[in-house]
Amino acid sequence: MRKIGRRLLLLLTVFALVAGACGGDDDSTDTTSAGGDGDTATTTATGDGGEITIDLARFFGDCDDATQGVTDVSLATTECEVIQILTNAFNAADNGITINKLGGQAWDSYYTQLSTTFASGNPPAVAVMHSHRLPDFAGRGLLRPIANDLASVGVDFSDYTQPAQDGATYEGEIYAAPFDIHGSLWHMNADLFAEAGLVDGDGNPILPTSPEELMAQAETLESATGKKYFSQDWFEFGVGARLFLGLVAQQGGNIVDAGGNATVNTPEGQEALRLMNELASKHSDPSQGYTDSQQAFLNGDIAVLHNGTWVVDQYNREAEFNYVVTSLPGFYGQPGAWGDSHMWVLPAATNEDDAVRAASLEFVKFLYDNIDAWARGTGHLANRTSILTSGVLDDAPQRANYGDAADTAVFVPAVPNWAGAWDALAEELNATWVSDKDQSAALADAEARMNEELSS
Repeated sequence: MRKIGRRLLLLLTVFALVAGACGGDDDSTDTTSAGGDGDTATTTATGDGGEITIDLARFFGDCDDATQGVTDVSLATTECEVIQILTNAFNAADNGITINKLGGQAWDSYYTQLSTTFASGNPPAVAVMHSHRLPDFAGRGLLRPIANDLASVGVDFSDYTQPAQDGATYEGEIYAAPFDIHGSLWHMNADLFAEAGLVDGDGNPILPTSPEELMAQAETLESATGKKYFSQDWFEFGVGARLFLGLVAQQGGNIVDAGGNATVNTPEGQEALRLMNELASKHSDPSQGYTDSQQAFLNGDIAVLHNGTWVVDQYNREAEFNYVVTSLPGFYGQPGAWGDSHMWVLPAATNEDDAVRAASLEFVKFLYDNIDAWARGTGHLANRTSILTSGVLDDAPQRANYGDAADTAVFVPAVPNWAGAWDALAEELNATWVSDKDQSAALADAEARMNEELSS
């Protein structure tokens, strides 16, 4: 890292001499932000003495009180703490670069605020981005293609798993450095499975391999325990749409075709929705949202909860029963579950400056080198083959049970305007188990609404 810092300082010295030759007498530009907690930092400044400060936009929340002065990432217990402690460690290194205090706004408002920084002409130097949002920004020329940049600092893009590589690529260009894969998992109360006799010789829950086995297992468990078999967030945050995507993929289907058109009103979509409504009506409580479903599971009242990677460590700490989590079972003969990726992107306008880009890339390389720490501290999947095969995460709770999802995760299609299309799909699916909307009508309406969004 010290060698990297010296190289960067040399680059900055050259940059300063060039600026001086052009008549400039001030080597800094004004740094501004929108102000207040949760704001996205915007502009980049070069400071005195060859130091450089870059601004970074992220979500994951704010946790300053818990992380002030902390540089040991092993002390982190949440997404926010991991990313902030990693940033503290980078800032504490002798590398001539400082990352400005990160914004920590909620993910559901983040993209609106990030778009505002682009519109104002003051985007951050580095920003976090979900893979499904990449087309909306890359498609408008707002992001810098970074294949050569990544290679120049030693980021081996080929070491990423295939889903991660695909998620960082748009129209043949690499625009991001993936940080993880996160997605749907099958969280289980193994004590309830054992009570129902649904465990193997090692005491692990037996996973169903077909819709018929799933329903038979649910009836057996409920009869033996008096508890509900299944739950998820049925209506708040699109979790049902995530399960739907996975079930369609397991049948070999897609929810968008090669031409960018929505294709949910298909035999695969009809079967996926049929199975979900059978679960909802017979073996679940569709009045439960995100918080209610989680609490019911942690209270021991639910055998299976469909939720994501980000809660694994929390459940492992808080569950008062034998907690086991796995990848989504393959009900239709092949694996498949909804997945997404947190990635780091370089806005094009900011990173036209060689010094800023060099600093941005050093930070991205640092995060790439610490993907294992991020995965260990958050429950998300490491997305580098070298990490997945090294055994470095084998002692992390539950990771061996779902590590295969890094290779089998199914990302949403890389098409512009996907956020609106996804919302339309989730609303129509939810209507079938929340308000008894006809399933065929819901899929037809979903497809029409999605295509309207995708063509806008």
